[in-house]
Amino acid sequence: MDGNDPPSDEQYQTSLDRIERLVSEFADSQQFERLTEHQQREAEFVIEVFHELLYGYEYVPLDDPDEHSLETVCQQLYPAKISADSDHFETVAPVIGAFLRFLDARGDIDNGGRLATHVESLGDTIVNAAADPANWGMAKSMFMGGELDDATHLDAVSDVTEPSELPESPLGPPELESAESLDPDEFLPPAEADQLEEIINSLSPESDAVLASLAAATNGLRGEIDPDVALERAGVSPEEYDAVMEEIVMRMEEEGSALLSSPGDTDDPSVLDPEAAQEFLELKGRLLLYVNDRFGVVPGIDTYEEFKQSYIDDLRPIHDTLYREANVAEVIEEFIRENPADFSQSQLEQIESWLNYKTGQFFVVEHLDDGSVFLDPDEPRAYKVTGVYNSYVESLPEEALPVAVTSVVLLPYEGRIVTDGLEETDILAGMAMQMIKDDPETAYEEAKHRFGIAETLPPEDEPDRSDAERLRFYTKNKDNRERFADEIEDLKDKTDELARIYHEQIGKASARRLGRQFRDLGLEAAYVAIYDGQVVATAPTEAQLEDILSGIMPKGKGDYPYVYHYDP
Repeated sequence: MDGNDPPSDEQYQTSLDRIERLVSEFADSQQFERLTEHQQREAEFVIEVFHELLYGYEYVPLDDPDEHSLETVCQQLYPAKISADSDHFETVAPVIGAFLRFLDARGDIDNGGRLATHVESLGDTIVNAAADPANWGMAKSMFMGGELDDATHLDAVSDVTEPSELPESPLGPPELESAESLDPDEFLPPAEADQLEEIINSLSPESDAVLASLAAATNGLRGEIDPDVALERAGVSPEEYDAVMEEIVMRMEEEGSALLSSPGDTDDPSVLDPEAAQEFLELKGRLLLYVNDRFGVVPGIDTYEEFKQSYIDDLRPIHDTLYREANVAEVIEEFIRENPADFSQSQLEQIESWLNYKTGQFFVVEHLDDGSVFLDPDEPRAYKVTGVYNSYVESLPEEALPVAVTSVVLLPYEGRIVTDGLEETDILAGMAMQMIKDDPETAYEEAKHRFGIAETLPPEDEPDRSDAERLRFYTKNKDNRERFADEIEDLKDKTDELARIYHEQIGKASARRLGRQFRDLGLEAAYVAIYDGQVVATAPTEAQLEDILSGIMPKGKGDYPYVYHYDP
């Protein structure tokens, strides 16, 4: 492809996939090891965003760069479009330099060392340019001021907020303080980011004047800016500001902006279809509006239209009141009896089914074709959850799992399980959960064995499993053998069949370890009898081994040892 030609959608996606694979390999490289711990944490994000800017604007991929295009991204695009603290921008030059040296060492580019040195020389330039509001585009100006961070409505959730709600961290734990101030350009293809920029730059004269006043009032301020302070300094009333936001949202809707995502997906089985998603949101919204009216949680939300236009942070206290302070069953039953929204009988029955809700802290442990698995580590129990707006894969990639999520409310809906969309990731809670509980993978295996994966609420009872099935599960790996030591002890000598299963399982586990030891010793092929984890006999042939066992094993236990054919 000519370096000046814009990539096709297919070329763009292929390039993103290629860089993602290279980043994974980079994480195991010597160049990565030379980075500081902070630079390593930021590396994946820096590389992937840098590549998107380089390829999306300059039409040059990061694994085939030129000096001029690298300069453009370093000096203009990255500082102008990415919103983060200064310590993030300090990582850009060393990370990109290390990645270019990595590509050079692989033989992917011929001049990686020279390009790396040039990028590294621009480190101060990147930091200084990012700190100067004169270099910011309008979108970044508003996000750095905290103005658009909360523009997320129940019925028009923007992709912008989701990464801060559910962060991903394949290379290491994310910076907790940086997740709140991310620019949409980081998560959107350049064309969509440009569309937002064009919308903001082509508003009505009245809206343009309001934004100009805000920009002038906040010029030179660093970090997060209190919206009330900004409005007061600019001489802008909250009503004038709200009118600007309404115009931006209206323009987005008119132009079909991807920044505003509609709930549901017709083609993705892991997401509700649009009609079902819209109905679920209205049912849940009307219930929360009733809660707010009854308990007076958030003033100024008196109608459903006002509720739909409210920010997520305003809705969360209402949600918390229902599930943490109120009697959930009593509230739902009264809502059904009063029926303030004039719902049909089938809709009321759907809300009544929410009496079977499940709430707490969970781990997202796996993505399936038709949902994502939420694990309750206390029982443990696994639930297949369907997305309402989009798939959890988009915000929680497989390589980042398991991820802890808090404030989760699981609800039955049309034979599936959904969340109410107000869950949050909590890195510290996730660490604490893992410190006091078994690791999520082990708990997940137990949950699947005991219950399977629940697909609706209430879940089915624990299925009946034979003693043989239970013993095989308890002894399948080291973690299980340690976790279920008491259960194994109770079962292993209960019957002759269970004893044979126990010794077979223990023998298989021991054989893997012994095989490695035998090879290290340079032993020739042999048949080995393993009993209760110990080698009790060896022989050149299986027939000879059976003769030996018949002479040494206790009566009735001749077939207990596991026979392992060692063949180096």
